[in-house]
Amino acid sequence: MESLLYHKYESCSGLLEFSEEVLSFLNNIKHNIGSRVLLVGEVGELGKRIRAFGVQVTILEHNRREEICFSHVMNENCTVVSGQLEYMPFNDNYFDKIIVLDYLNHTADCDKSVKEISRVLKCNGEVIVEDLNLKDIKVKLKYFKHRICGDNIHYNYPSEIQNIFKKFKFEGTLKEIENKRYIYIGKKK
Repeated sequence: MESLLYHKYESCSGLLEFSEEVLSFLNNIKHNIGSRVLLVGEVGELGKRIRAFGVQVTILEHNRREEICFSHVMNENCTVVSGQLEYMPFNDNYFDKIIVLDYLNHTADCDKSVKEISRVLKCNGEVIVEDLNLKDIKVKLKYFKHRICGDNIHYNYPSEIQNIFKKFKFEGTLKEIENKRYIYIGKKK
């Protein structure tokens, strides 16, 4: 099991590890006033930034200890809900957009996570997934380290992520960034 200290250390790095291309993309996502957006993973201050566009932002936080919850501190006026991507505590067809940053590869069952994303996302809703690319040797070593430490996670190659979303009736595109990261943008049919 991942230690709380290790998790908080990685969380605090937040968006700092993203390339300029990824940051530019995240800053230019179109949002409709009043729409509901779910943020999952290493969101940094993204909730606060997109809240300024007039959207309702909910952050799904895996951390059970709210007093040290990074999302509470960095994203005022956003709703923070405790839960996991595989078992989300939301009604069906609730969100207009779901943004998953640096998290999908850290779930135990990616298929179950995508099924839950499909359940809570409205028809024609968008999903944006940004994560580490398993094609990079550093990412492979990180994955190996997690497996040795006993973490129940499974990293997927970007093409596998695209196929999993396709299986759950998403239509989308994939962009790999220097074989280090990828962004998948999909729309629920």
